[in-house]
Amino acid sequence: MNKLHDITRLITTTGLSDRDIASSLRVSKTTVGRYRALILEHEYGWPSLQHLSEFQLDALFNKRLRGFCIRRMPDFAKVHEELQTKGVTLALLWEEYRCAEPADALSYSQFTFHYREYRQSIDRSMRQSHRPGERCFVDFSGKKPSYINSKTQAVVTVELFVGALGFSSYYFALCVPTQTVVDWIEAHIRMFEYFEGVPLLVVPDNLKAAVIKAAAIPYLNRTYRDFAAHYDFGILPARKRRPQDKAKAEQGVQHLQRWILARLRHRQFFSLEELNQAVHELLDDVNQRPFKKMPGSRKSRFEEFDKPALLPLPAQRYEWAEWCAEQKVGPDYHVLVKGHWYSVPHQLVRERVEARVTAHSVEIFHQACRVAVHPRDDTPGLPSTDRNHMTPNHQSYAERTPENYLSWANKIGPYSTAIVEKLLANRAAVLGFAACDQLRKLARQYGESELEQAAQRAVQIQSLTLKSIRSLLSTGRHRHELNMQQRQGSLPLHHNVRGANYYNSTPESPAPQEDEEDGDVA
Repeated sequence: MNKLHDITRLITTTGLSDRDIASSLRVSKTTVGRYRALILEHEYGWPSLQHLSEFQLDALFNKRLRGFCIRRMPDFAKVHEELQTKGVTLALLWEEYRCAEPADALSYSQFTFHYREYRQSIDRSMRQSHRPGERCFVDFSGKKPSYINSKTQAVVTVELFVGALGFSSYYFALCVPTQTVVDWIEAHIRMFEYFEGVPLLVVPDNLKAAVIKAAAIPYLNRTYRDFAAHYDFGILPARKRRPQDKAKAEQGVQHLQRWILARLRHRQFFSLEELNQAVHELLDDVNQRPFKKMPGSRKSRFEEFDKPALLPLPAQRYEWAEWCAEQKVGPDYHVLVKGHWYSVPHQLVRERVEARVTAHSVEIFHQACRVAVHPRDDTPGLPSTDRNHMTPNHQSYAERTPENYLSWANKIGPYSTAIVEKLLANRAAVLGFAACDQLRKLARQYGESELEQAAQRAVQIQSLTLKSIRSLLSTGRHRHELNMQQRQGSLPLHHNVRGANYYNSTPESPAPQEDEEDGDVA
């Protein structure tokens, strides 16, 4: 068709033969003869043909060569819709189409050809425009790098995280062990620190670390939502099975696979840190490469447009936290988190709470309000109890320790302390707790000053017992001055009182005596 204009010009304006025209234009002599016959039949002249385009000449001379059998064309819109159903193929749809009227049906090759033409007519790419600092597209690479474990010599496969800013196409890449939420969050933190700012929106794929359930309104991962709140950015997941929503990430993954992973294919690494160092060096080279169709590079566009528009980094780096499933508070007002028991206010018994676990603390929430904070303790089976969470009775019982009893006695006085020390001086101090409780009860009943005086008298008479303290307080004898000599001198003198001299010498056996009246021997 591209030589038809020259063929008609030579036929109508020269006397060259068909052979000469065919030889000069390198076409078939039969083709030239057929065109000459059509020109003579319709009496076409060069003035009427020279203004026609190649397509118009083709339609004028070759319309008689079109097929006369008109084939029945299927509804390709319906064919395209049917193909969205799982298990439906083009071969099946062609057989169903052909069974209706085989005589005028398209062949399978023509059926697939026309369907591909239809697909090209409906597939259009929308060129997206991004504002500086507005969006960042993130994804994992399907092609995975690896390194060799220096101890076991085993090949360890890792994930390549890729981030791309929408306006400048400025890239970030990092190798992480897995696609779990821990590594997902860590990769985001490192990316924001590499950008030295935070974009307004982050567009992820629908992996579980970001989206628990994809829907019209997706259900986001709880930890990822907390992370976004800490860095003050929005999460806009790509639609399910719509990779065009994150075309920048898809292009970035492909670009970095070619310019980073492909260039590292012959190198061996023996740690994740060593691998990331090599990736970082090549990443800087990729970002500094000049564009082919516009001035500058990704680095220069980032510095000029994206970086000034990014939000500032928060003052404190995000501390990774994990949310545990809701659970009901038991009657002991403790909940089990990571194998350890943590207390909550006793008023929440039979209520449902959830825990947020960080590397150093455990926070417990009830109806989105934080009700308890504990230092993290990974000792299995043991409790961590805040006394403020206990009932008043439980608080009193929990305070029954030797240290608390001695601290209470020290506030009263040294003699009360001596009494408490004596009560607790058992092989097991718990055996003296009941007596110490009674002593505290006496302090509330008679007053602490009275108890201290009674304790002083008990120490003086060397009777450091609860019974002596109670007797002294009930009789009031602790208020009277103690005079041991006077009390000893007031004893009556008679022959039954032997005196101290009796015990200083060995007495002789007494001789038998006769009763004066009866004469009996005593």
